[in-house]
Amino acid sequence: MISSGKLTRRAFLSLTASLGLLTLWGCSPFLNKGVIVYRRTGKGYHVSNAAKKHNANHLYATIQSAAQDLAHPGDRSKVVMVTISYAMYEKLFPNGKLVADLRHDL
Repeated sequence: MISSGKLTRRAFLSLTASLGLLTLWGCSPFLNKGVIVYRRTGKGYHVSNAAKKHNANHLYATIQSAAQDLAHPGDRSKVVMVTISYAMYEKLFPNGKLVADLRHDL
């Protein structure tokens, strides 16, 4: 593939394609996965202003805690995954805490 120290077009394309496939499969050595946490979102739905404010300021350690913490009984927000760093996770969820309010916990 590489002759006399030069990178040919064919070698470059095969290397790039291989790295692309590894990234698609989730095997990229360049990605730091972090920790998955959950939040509620009203994107694409008609939600109340109370739900919008509630969703913008809360993160949850588990999907169950996110599903149970509604802004009000008629809240139609859905739960989505978010990836954060390990350091941020330790700061937001110490001692088994399940809900983090970003207005107070940062």
